[in-house]
Parts: sequence; C-alpha cells; structure tokens
Amino acid sequence: MRIKGIDHVTINLKDVARSLWFYGELLGFERLPDVDMGDHLLRYFALPGGGRLELTEYRYETADCGNTATDKGRARHLAFEVEDVYALEKKLTDAGYLFHVPVSHVEKLGFSGGLTRDPNGFELEFLQYD
Repeated sequence: MRIKGIDHVTINLKDVARSLWFYGELLGFERLPDVDMGDHLLRYFALPGGGRLELTEYRYETADCGNTATDKGRARHLAFEVEDVYALEKKLTDAGYLFHVPVSHVEKLGFSGGLTRDPNGFELEFLQYD
C-alpha cells in the first residue's frame, strides 16, 4: 500500500462571502464545483501543485474552536510556497489581512516567510525559498 498524495485540506467557514473572495479573487485559486451534502455545503478550490482546498459551510450553528497556535491536537497552519513573498505580503496587507508574524528571513530553514489569518481565523504561512 502506498499513499499517493494529499487530496484535500478542509477549513470550516465562519464567513462564506469573504472566504470565497479571499481564496478565489485575492489568492487566485481556481474555483471548482460545490457539492451539496444536505446539512452542509462543500466549496472547493484547486490548490497549486495538486489537491484541493475544501471550505465547509454548515447549515446549522456550530461552535468556534480554540485558535491558539500552541493548542495541542489541532492543525497549526497551512503553508504555501510563493514566487515573491514580499509582494504577496503587501497585497494581503493592502486588502486588510495583516501579518501577525511579518515576513522575515529564517536562516535555519532557508526561506523568507510570514504568517497571517484567513477570514475564518485559520493561520496561513506564505514562504519563499532562497
């Protein structure tokens, strides 16, 4: 048995309209068809390099989860390699998405990167290798 790759990453939506704009218009991900599961709607984007981003919109009230980076047993962040991390930081900052960890060079890891949050509060890392 061999694992072939990552199929998708799921983020539960807090703000549907802002999330669709953020991932579609601001980041430029290709929108894929939605899938209606009855009690929730799955909204998909193609991820560069393969796989999909699955944004889940529940049709009933759900609780917010803890969002501390050091909480055990939770996903910390999703990281994207980009061509120009400083240009992307400016684009996102201009759109109102401030980097709580500004882009800087991380010598030990061999890249420049920074961290921000999407409209749902999910942490995203953008990085550019040396």
